[in-house]
Amino acid sequence: MLKQLRTVLVLVFIIFIFLIPHNVDASTTKQYKDAVTRGEQLRKLIAQYNQLILTNDIEKVNRFYDQFTSQLRKTEIMIGRVQGKTIRRQLNEKYVRPAKIARERTIYEVSQYRFMDIIQAKLSQANIETAQQDFKKLDRLVERSAAIKVAGNYKPLPLKIQQDLQRKYAQLKNQYEELVRSLDPNNPNYLFPKLTELKGKWSGLSENEKKDIIQKDAWTLVGDTKYIGYLPKHLAFLYHLTGDEQYKTMVKEFIPLFEKYYLKKGRLQSIEYQNTGWWYRDQFARDNRSLFEAYKYTGIPEVLDFVDQQATMWIEQVPRSTNIGFNIFPYGISDAGKIGPIEINPNQNIQIATLFSYLYWEPESKFYQSALAKDIVLNEVGAVLSLQKKNGSLPLTQNLPLVEDTNYGGYSGNMLYQLAQVWGNEKWMKSAVDIGNWLYREYSMDHPWNTKEDAPNYAIDRISSFNLISRVLQFYAAGIPDEKVREWINFAEKRFPDEKLYLLERWYIYQSIPRSYLDSKIYVKNQLPPEVYSGFYPDKGSIRIIAEEIVQASVEIVNRDRNEVIETIAITDDLNTSIQLEKGIYEIKMEARAANGKVMTDKKILTVNESTAFSLKVQLFDKNHRFYQKLK
Repeated sequence: MLKQLRTVLVLVFIIFIFLIPHNVDASTTKQYKDAVTRGEQLRKLIAQYNQLILTNDIEKVNRFYDQFTSQLRKTEIMIGRVQGKTIRRQLNEKYVRPAKIARERTIYEVSQYRFMDIIQAKLSQANIETAQQDFKKLDRLVERSAAIKVAGNYKPLPLKIQQDLQRKYAQLKNQYEELVRSLDPNNPNYLFPKLTELKGKWSGLSENEKKDIIQKDAWTLVGDTKYIGYLPKHLAFLYHLTGDEQYKTMVKEFIPLFEKYYLKKGRLQSIEYQNTGWWYRDQFARDNRSLFEAYKYTGIPEVLDFVDQQATMWIEQVPRSTNIGFNIFPYGISDAGKIGPIEINPNQNIQIATLFSYLYWEPESKFYQSALAKDIVLNEVGAVLSLQKKNGSLPLTQNLPLVEDTNYGGYSGNMLYQLAQVWGNEKWMKSAVDIGNWLYREYSMDHPWNTKEDAPNYAIDRISSFNLISRVLQFYAAGIPDEKVREWINFAEKRFPDEKLYLLERWYIYQSIPRSYLDSKIYVKNQLPPEVYSGFYPDKGSIRIIAEEIVQASVEIVNRDRNEVIETIAITDDLNTSIQLEKGIYEIKMEARAANGKVMTDKKILTVNESTAFSLKVQLFDKNHRFYQKLK
């Protein structure tokens, strides 16, 4: 009997040894109690969390998730400090496992919800750079959510939570796709989103409201502008791109609005310029140049008539005078009739030249082939280039010869680029190339402008994105490597992240700049037909063909007296040739075809009074025939 009792006591002792931690002391007992206390807190949170899941509200689950999982991690840590593997296993089974099941049921749904918030924040800032990768990651979370439910045999979440996540996903996809469309440089809405909105409202606006809009910034419609020619130009450009007649209607309405509200002494001026009491050459030329481009995009005759009238008035009221051998226009005329200084200002003088060059080459203009218009162009450009230094720089003004115009140097060079190709003037081409090399080599991204520290090479700050990107055209002319130019564009974008650069529209009308050069995402060919400019004299002729990419060009010379084709020349490159012509009347037919499928034809009559060796010069201007290549 005693032996049996002893055996029972031994067994009880052994069982006791296995049921409680070894070496039980006060510290171990406290760790166990703390773990149980933390575990009970976790059990309450599990109940709350599961109850939140039943509410079908993923947002509430998301808000509670961090508190819940934090308590889970703390409980695991507390249990890990308890001695005894069996005791820890029992505690984990009682407290941790139910919590992990609840967490695993929802972890990928919460991750989806949170990651969609991250995507939403990016899209709200029009940031789509990582969007494709983000959506791929989101898709993986969706796939993982389904897989873990199967692998763990977890109870599915309520249908409404799944539907809400699917709905939010679809909304993000739609927002992203809309942003892609709106930020697509091949989409007109990318260029001027505010103007596409304005189109939808225009017909419902009162005359007074339309009058006020004319005065607004032409890109954003926020704040007043000094130059009121840009807005109709932008609207006309959108008409050209889209073919939407509403844009054309809007442009046509601008002329009577200008005539009623924005003429002072017959001169087109914004309110700001009216208040100065002066009609300045820069404002006159810039506004009317913009209106002429609006005419080129729309073909509205009233627009060209208005520009012709303003140009005629300028010539009649603002007398030219001589400065260092060039007959140029002064700064302007006051309301009282005072004539401004004759000082040469490259940006302003070349604005004048560009406007009258446009009119000289426009067959419907009263200035077409006008000797006066040509004389204005040659003198204004000649005056500007007389100030150009050996390093290619242009001064801010004639009276500030030490101040290099890093702000407007590119802007002046842009207009010079257009003039050089239209007139085929190699000296002007070289000047444009020199400007590009000067700006690229002497003003780096670390020091893009002359500053106060550069004095005396300093006068005023005009720091803006445009004054960076206006150099891009000159870089193109000079043959700066494309990857370097794109680095410059990226630099401008990062320097001014809140400003759109509007690269496409600024130089679109110049045509020989491929759109992809300005933005690698642009793939639509320039929609303008090629331009053909020509001039013929009894012993020589000159032809310039301008397009984004010329695929075919030809010249045919026909003796009209005998109705005989004398010469047919296929043009594949710049050409200088001599053709023997007898006395007679000749018709010179020109044709150019661009990669966009557009074709331009032209013809001129040439009278030869005696047999001669007729010299013909043909110049091509497109992506394969750039200025720097012609000057080698």
